[in-house]
Amino acid sequence: MTIFLTPKQVMKKFNITRPTLLKWEEKGILNPIRLDGGHRRYSQDEINKIFGSISVQENNKINCVIYARVSTKKQKDAGNLERQIERLVKYAKSKNYNIVEIYQEVASGINENRRELHRMLKRIENDDIQIVLSEYKDRIARFGYEYIERYCKSHKTKIELIEQQEEKPLNEEMVEDMISIITSFSARLYGQKGAKNIKKAMKKMKIIDIKQ
Repeated sequence: MTIFLTPKQVMKKFNITRPTLLKWEEKGILNPIRLDGGHRRYSQDEINKIFGSISVQENNKINCVIYARVSTKKQKDAGNLERQIERLVKYAKSKNYNIVEIYQEVASGINENRRELHRMLKRIENDDIQIVLSEYKDRIARFGYEYIERYCKSHKTKIELIEQQEEKPLNEEMVEDMISIITSFSARLYGQKGAKNIKKAMKKMKIIDIKQ
């Protein structure tokens, strides 16, 4: 008997947004059926065939989780996060990995309180995940990557990066992280009001630098 899932169930299963789900349909990654009234349903068998089963490591496939991150809402709205996930899913499929879960978030790479990163590390504690798949080191952590890597290894999990980050001049993401660091220290030295003024000044400087 074929089981069909609603869009909401698929989004929850893979921790994705509605626009991402629709994008996967456009690209032919998922092919829903249409019920009377236009409601979409997704075959559980098709989903397990493409992404693997969440509950069982089938056919001795390697279990993996995907971690994707951008620093700003502006980057997410521009589709950067969505395209990042698509690249990682495509890579996982090419390797025949069993995708257990997809973690995505909008947060600075120096933020230590990232909800989805913590959820992923908690999931790894089950000792049934062999691969953490991400684009490059800075997606996981701007600083302290080695500690996270060591933690994963302690649970027999390897971090696999699909790209080697090139040395580039300061970009928007790096600037945002620098502003976050300086704002944090400024708050400790001058209080929240002083930190806000400094952050505002740095934002203006960034705009001037970009235009020049």
